Amino acid sequence: MPSGDKFSTDWDKAWSNFKKKGKKTFFSQFSPNKYVDWNPRPSDYPLSEEVDPIKRTERSNLRLWTGPRFTLVVAILIVTFLLVYTILAPLK
Repeated sequence: MPSGDKFSTDWDKAWSNFKKKGKKTFFSQFSPNKYVDWNPRPSDYPLSEEVDPIKRTERSNLRLWTGPRFTLVVAILIVTFLLVYTILAPLK
């Protein structure tokens, strides 16, 4: 092949490029941006409460007890209990 042919390939250059691409390690393709949020949502709580595990647990428990779903479930249970009690109590 003539050296000026547009289909000719410099195999030495191609092989060195191939070897460079093959040297990538597993962690060379790792990008922390995929897993880390660099602009996290600001918290409504002070930093001392975010770090302290007791305060964090207390806050999550309060969220459970004061949540609307918990209130609704408890109200339904109380009404059901009173309804069953008023129906079954006269039968005795």
